[in-house]
Amino acid sequence: MQQLFTQLANYEHVIWDWNGTLLNDIEHAVKTVNRLLLKRRLPLLTVDSYKENFHFPIRSYYERLGFDLKQESFEELCEEFVGHFMQGVLDCPLVPGAYDLLKSVKASGKIQSILSASDQESLDRMIKHFSLFEHVDHVYGIADKFAASKLYRGQELLAVVKVDKKNTVLIGDTDHDLEVGKALGIHVILVSHGHQNSNKLHKLHPYVVDTQN
Repeated sequence: MQQLFTQLANYEHVIWDWNGTLLNDIEHAVKTVNRLLLKRRLPLLTVDSYKENFHFPIRSYYERLGFDLKQESFEELCEEFVGHFMQGVLDCPLVPGAYDLLKSVKASGKIQSILSASDQESLDRMIKHFSLFEHVDHVYGIADKFAASKLYRGQELLAVVKVDKKNTVLIGDTDHDLEVGKALGIHVILVSHGHQNSNKLHKLHPYVVDTQN
């Protein structure tokens, strides 16, 4: 993660995605979705097949895995996933080097934010657990548990921070982070250790840091 620090030198505002980018929750996410798949007698995922299949919107991702959203409620499925996920998420560690990097970025005088598709209540609980509020200026999650687009929250964040967009960067690990960054008109750096595999990210974007190498 520390190789990212030099790439942030020219930015005033650094926006971090949370799940997968700062929180090392991949294996926990796989175990959680497999719990839902097993209950419905659907094929289970490995970490590799999860990172190959995971994408936004979440509804489309669930349909790809075989969930029949004509027979059951998407909203109830999301609630079920989040309920199981939150039971064990605090046992997940931060990505190696993430805490020190956040501390270094904050100490350098930059504004630092977290923008997540997690619901605000759950996100605040996780940020507090890892004692990160002292290192970040803004924490923006979404209003519900349906993991919808975080674009509107990003717009609200930029309106509050008021740093020129050319001096703002979003760091994330998925196609949705790239989509949000482009829609916001800010720079995007993707990292390869998260919820989507490196090959997929490199096909989408020229600025991918292979943090697993």
